[in-house]
Amino acid sequence: MTEKYKDINFSSEIADSIGLEEAIIYSILEKISSNQLTLSELDQKLSFLNIQRKFDAISKLEKLGLVIKDDLSLSLKNKLKVKNDIPIVKNPTFDFSEETINQAKSFGMSNQFIREKIIYFKSFPSNEVDSEYNSNYKLLKFLIKEWRKYEKEEVVESKKTLIKKDWEPSVDGLSILESASIEIDFVVKSIPEFILYWQEKKMKSDTWNSLFINHVRRQWARYKNIIEDNVSPKKMAADWYPHANCFDVLKLARIEEEFAKNQLPEFKIYWIDSNQVMMSWNSKFIQHVKYKWFKENPKASGIISRLTDKEWAIEYSD
Repeated sequence: MTEKYKDINFSSEIADSIGLEEAIIYSILEKISSNQLTLSELDQKLSFLNIQRKFDAISKLEKLGLVIKDDLSLSLKNKLKVKNDIPIVKNPTFDFSEETINQAKSFGMSNQFIREKIIYFKSFPSNEVDSEYNSNYKLLKFLIKEWRKYEKEEVVESKKTLIKKDWEPSVDGLSILESASIEIDFVVKSIPEFILYWQEKKMKSDTWNSLFINHVRRQWARYKNIIEDNVSPKKMAADWYPHANCFDVLKLARIEEEFAKNQLPEFKIYWIDSNQVMMSWNSKFIQHVKYKWFKENPKASGIISRLTDKEWAIEYSD
């Protein structure tokens, strides 16, 4: 350490409580007999900190009632006391009682949790000056409220899981989609793309069924909108080309447009040779491309991987 910084040291407990830079400034003032430094002297000692960080640290120390700052100097106002490994900021008229801290611990609160919340509590202007009884009561009430909020968040978070590769919607979820007149075949084919998308996102959730229902509803709306206005049955034509919206629907399933276009020749040859008629070649093309995509994608799993190679060629009746 250079000569310039040789006198800079601080308590790790205080640093954990109020912050590293704040603890350094506090320690510098505490070691000076007058507990006071001019701002220019402080700047020299803290030349390794940028101006904004020094300003923020001093402002925080002021809010905690630890220092007094004027135009020329910074001086120590109150000593920081440690009880049961918990730094307590002294108020001009009182200190939080050990009984209050022990009561908070009885609820299961950790030292770190209490430490952080006391600092937060002391930053409220309305809590700076009060009677000892009222302040201890308000602190305990505040700690309990924050602890209940923390416990609730922890419980909710613990219920969230990553989606599994063999995930399937619940019976209730399927029933909701069926009641919305969505074809079960369409729902089944939506499962692998849904799983793959959220596996890549690596997001945890406890509402996978709700997310799936919303996903299928959006996909179904797009899917229905691309069916031709002319719904009379017709044969595949040599010059047939899928509607542009087909590629938008496939993008929702994370299927590249180039891949979809590459499936077009095989699709047309098969159906021209079959000489069959269809209500919507666009919807049939989407089914075909989705099947091919999940068949070739090594991450494909579940229901789609168990379908036969010609499943996409089956015409489903309404």
